Amino acid sequence: MSDTLHAVIASVQEGSRAQKEGLKAGDTIVSVNGQPVEDLIDLNFALADEKVHLVVQNGDSLRDCYFQKRFGEDVGITMENAVFDHIRQCWNNCIFCFIAQMPQGMRPSLYVKDDDYRMSFLTGSFITLSNLSEEDIRRITQYHLSPLHISVHTTNGMLRRRMMRQERTEDIMDHLRNLVRHDIDMYCQIVLVPGYNDGEEFSRTVRDLESLRPNVLGIAVVPLGMTKFRSECMPLNPVTPELARDIINRSRPFTERSRREGRGSFVYLADEFYLKAGMPLPDNAYYDNYEQIEDGIGMLRLFEQQWHSWDGKVRTAYDKTKRLALLTGTLAAPFISQLVQEVQVANLEVNVVPVENHYFGRQINVAGLLTAQDMLHAWQQLAGDWDGLIIPGTALRKGENIFLDDMTLSEFEARAGVPVGVSEFAPELKQLLYHWQENKE
Repeated sequence: MSDTLHAVIASVQEGSRAQKEGLKAGDTIVSVNGQPVEDLIDLNFALADEKVHLVVQNGDSLRDCYFQKRFGEDVGITMENAVFDHIRQCWNNCIFCFIAQMPQGMRPSLYVKDDDYRMSFLTGSFITLSNLSEEDIRRITQYHLSPLHISVHTTNGMLRRRMMRQERTEDIMDHLRNLVRHDIDMYCQIVLVPGYNDGEEFSRTVRDLESLRPNVLGIAVVPLGMTKFRSECMPLNPVTPELARDIINRSRPFTERSRREGRGSFVYLADEFYLKAGMPLPDNAYYDNYEQIEDGIGMLRLFEQQWHSWDGKVRTAYDKTKRLALLTGTLAAPFISQLVQEVQVANLEVNVVPVENHYFGRQINVAGLLTAQDMLHAWQQLAGDWDGLIIPGTALRKGENIFLDDMTLSEFEARAGVPVGVSEFAPELKQLLYHWQENKE
């Protein structure tokens, strides 16, 4: 798969400067003020100037576009991609790499090992800092690309090298201190691998990152994911309930100290630790505006909060029996079941169905990694007649109605044989439960 991209305009805002100058979706920006642009960072800095000269390509034709604008004025274009040269690839060979555990034959984008500092700044993806050149570091500091999102895993250099199997990963603390000297803020991540960076090594890493405050804004801690496709990978063990409780207990002093100082929770644990440990989720305040939600941190608490704050119209009864099946991952199913029991509507029956992940393996228990195949398999095991099926929106590709195994939502619905509702957030689920007739019939 080619990773070469182009500076292609995706859309032009109505009434904007770009529209007035004749720019259109599909145009490619070749240069700005005589300089090529590699990414949105270059483009945004260049377009901040008052005098702008664009060279624009459409098909085989090139044209010059000159205009003046107020300094910093938004010209009104959205680009197809965040970077225009290529996505910087990961040089590491981490023992816990999820991409190395992927089956063959899935869509090409799922195999891209992104380790691009520009994407870290622009989109919040995590990078390891192991493939940075001197020019990259100069650009980060010159443009003050902050915050960055950094996969640390451990601050023990020798251990980090062993876990990531790449020599340049060892000097992580030197890299972090250099970023601090240039006042670059960071969100850090620890993928917890039992037997490697747990126990006292975990505590050491958190202490080291705490010493870099206030530039280290927070630490996201997530358990490693293990699929059944690990035959060529190093043998590893999953996070156990005992280990989950230990990580929660080790995190607590750092979190309590940080909150006493009025600086947020600092250490944010993925929901899976609490569910595996059989311990209650932290309260809403712990998640500090859910800044780590993309890492699966606080998803269930936020779901619960949105569930109870929903202000839609409540139905008391359906005129005839409605039987709905709600599919979700095995990890969250008990939590979702408790909430759904609060919906008391006459003639409504809702069955929350935990779906085992046969495609990736049973160790993968989150809804976002369910395939259409596994959900259809679980659906076909249900006895009786059903009026509809509700699936998690996180199982679909972001912004598109396509599952991980490339089945489309319309194909899924045809094979299910009943109307299918999609619910990613609590308000959507409540709307479907209270108003299935209006939404799906």
